[in-house]
Amino acid sequence: MLTLLYMIILIFDAIHIFILMRFCHNYIGVYRVSRKIFGIVFAVYWVLSSYIRFLPVSKKFSATNSTLIIAEFIFLFAVSFLYQGKMIRRFIITSILPILFWGGERTITLVLFHTTQIRNEQYLISTIITTILFGVLEIVLERVKISRQEQEQELLKQEICIYENQFEIIHQSQKNICSLKHDLKHHIKMLADLISNDKKEAALEYLSDMGAFMENSEEYICSGNERIDSILNYMIAKSKAEKINTDWKILIPEYLDISTFDINVILSNLFDNALNALSKVEEPHLYILMKYDRGVLCISVQNNCVDAQLVDRKNYLTIDINNGHGYGLKNIQRIVDKYNGNLSTEYKDGIFTSSVLLFIANS
Repeated sequence: MLTLLYMIILIFDAIHIFILMRFCHNYIGVYRVSRKIFGIVFAVYWVLSSYIRFLPVSKKFSATNSTLIIAEFIFLFAVSFLYQGKMIRRFIITSILPILFWGGERTITLVLFHTTQIRNEQYLISTIITTILFGVLEIVLERVKISRQEQEQELLKQEICIYENQFEIIHQSQKNICSLKHDLKHHIKMLADLISNDKKEAALEYLSDMGAFMENSEEYICSGNERIDSILNYMIAKSKAEKINTDWKILIPEYLDISTFDINVILSNLFDNALNALSKVEEPHLYILMKYDRGVLCISVQNNCVDAQLVDRKNYLTIDINNGHGYGLKNIQRIVDKYNGNLSTEYKDGIFTSSVLLFIANS
């Protein structure tokens, strides 16, 4: 019976060490050496910790074995140098992990048995519960990390699309300019003839045709702020491709002291939320407002929706990691906090409005 107990504890101790290995890899850095070497190193530590665990002559285990805690801290700190990571991160991770596991085991033991000097069977229960909870914590944190990475990858993909779209706009504008420049002497002669013959209306119409030729149908926004113009042009083109009646009012200077990443997170998530609601409306309408005035940047996105959608929109703003929802507004709120701003939503007369205020020192 005692041999079986030892074996079960050793198995869960191996699981505990495997979880430590996962934590180190996920939160310290990538490997400096091969995984095989890491496997051997952690296997050696498992043998060492098992030996320390069974050192007491007494047939009762102690849930407060300080030797194991110290050994684990020293081992993890030494092994952390086999990963590529900053010193402060190494120290934090290797300090927290032993405290989490052994502190958790002691807490569980005290709660269940009101003492740390416990029987073998009781120790087994504490070890199993602690190991399971430790594993669940690692899975949850890894899931959150993966979700954040997926969010960042989606933003990067969208930024690539935005820049490709803006490049195409610039390329088309340059082609129009080259075409006009090539025939410029003919246009000047035509205008001179019209004016000299006192055909002012015809001359104005000709100039209007030249202006229309120069316009790029894909360049909706031209505020002078190239970064924000690129993002808005991409989004408006996308909404028009989905047959959404889109209006906008953009009053911003050529330079704003805000990173492209931050403004992309805000605009992309507000825009995606609006498109999600508009996909269920028969006559979708989208209105985008951006205005900068005396250090305050206002961003507002309005879309029409029916009353039945309101509950869905509110639920969409909550955190739901499993369905991939909630991160958008959470990311917006994080950036809003960075600029000491405000995020608000309002539903009135069939119009849902999401508004963001940012305080920006524009120099």
